[in-house]
Amino acid sequence: MTTVSAEKSWRARAARPALLLVLLLAGCLEKHVVWSPDGSRAAVIARDGLYLCDTDGKLTPLLLPGVYQAAWLGDSQRLVVARKRKADSWTPIAAALGSERAAAVVARAEALWKKLEAGGAWGVLTKGDGEKKEPVILKVFLRERYGEALRAKMGAGDWDELKSKQVEINELVVARLEDGKIQPGTLLHEGLDEIRDIRVGRGDRFVAVTTNQAPDNDKESRLLLVRIDVTGATAVAEHTAAYPDWTADGRSLVYVQASGERTGNDDLRLATLVQREVLNADGQIKIAEKAEDLAGLYFQDQTRVRCLRDGRILFNAAEFNLPVSVKDFGGDREKLFVLDLARQATLVRMIPRSEAEKMPKNLTFFEVGPDEKQVLVGGFDGEVSVLTLASGDVDEVQQAGEYSLMGAPVWRNAEEITYARRNPPVDGKEPSRKAEIVLRSVVPGKGDQEKVLSRDWSNDMLESVFSGSDKK
Repeated sequence: MTTVSAEKSWRARAARPALLLVLLLAGCLEKHVVWSPDGSRAAVIARDGLYLCDTDGKLTPLLLPGVYQAAWLGDSQRLVVARKRKADSWTPIAAALGSERAAAVVARAEALWKKLEAGGAWGVLTKGDGEKKEPVILKVFLRERYGEALRAKMGAGDWDELKSKQVEINELVVARLEDGKIQPGTLLHEGLDEIRDIRVGRGDRFVAVTTNQAPDNDKESRLLLVRIDVTGATAVAEHTAAYPDWTADGRSLVYVQASGERTGNDDLRLATLVQREVLNADGQIKIAEKAEDLAGLYFQDQTRVRCLRDGRILFNAAEFNLPVSVKDFGGDREKLFVLDLARQATLVRMIPRSEAEKMPKNLTFFEVGPDEKQVLVGGFDGEVSVLTLASGDVDEVQQAGEYSLMGAPVWRNAEEITYARRNPPVDGKEPSRKAEIVLRSVVPGKGDQEKVLSRDWSNDMLESVFSGSDKK
């Protein structure tokens, strides 16, 4: 007979490969330095918002508070930015939710109020809510709707906590650089769901945007299409990965979509790499009823898709075979695949086995260079590698270190990258600044040429660029 403890042990061992796969696919790098297309300046995103710097690293004062994502338009004078603002009243919150979701919140709030009127205890009815966004929205509505009547049914401590509650609203805005300042312009979209990625389409007319699937669900995304000059978003797909891309003709989006809804913290779902036409021949929004299936893979929210001008499609994925013994699992790493719909029907691995050890295990962050000859890859522990597509050769710029450097490396142009260069210990002690932001040549034979951009940056500014923001 199998004992309870033996059964638990077996289940834990059986689940280990799946859990390790989840760990392999987990995480996120943040792009906090974003160079303009002409390479003359970079948007620098710190904890308090958007700054600019030039090619010598000279920083402007804070130009636009609350910004946590930025993408340049082709003229190098305009950006599409995601920023947060606080709201403590129901009207702006309802507008950000939209009529359908706002009505659902009101219905839940009124149901809770009836339970309070019937003698229910606030602490019991709201136990476990914590700082989750959906319950906070509900509480803000009740505070405004019932005021003193609600206060009378709460303890003093509960009311003191509730009266200071605010909700973060996420905005997508076009901003323009004028006379050294950033002027916000058209509001393109607003909502309670955090914006994950901004991908500008061909001709700067449309933007593909991903947001959290729901305010309290950052493990999968919703894909939206936004016109660059009009307020409002068109839904493209649900339960997607965070990083889609436009096809070379600018009419379709390629993205990864999960096979169904999320079912748990460690759920493993199959997914499909799909292509969906979103613009017609006249350049107007027309979402195709069905997407074209291109490939199958395991779902993870951080899968990135990049479409090359010659029609090839790059994406990262974990290659994982079942069944597998526990002893055989553990050495796996993500791979970079290419799909060439015009020339072949199979997927091709882009990184030779002999070069794989020079890459991070997780390839969540990769970015194709402007000339599409090289791919820049960043890792969670500060790894930086450059892959040459034609040869498969990998230049290992920086290996993993003892502490994480979550600021993603980025291209300035086809010959230079910017990354967080780890500072070595001094006399066996940890340096006062863990890293510096540097500009480095990736031209063969010139890889040791670097210029420090962050020499005069404050420690707080530097920390926010390479260690992740406080946007949550």
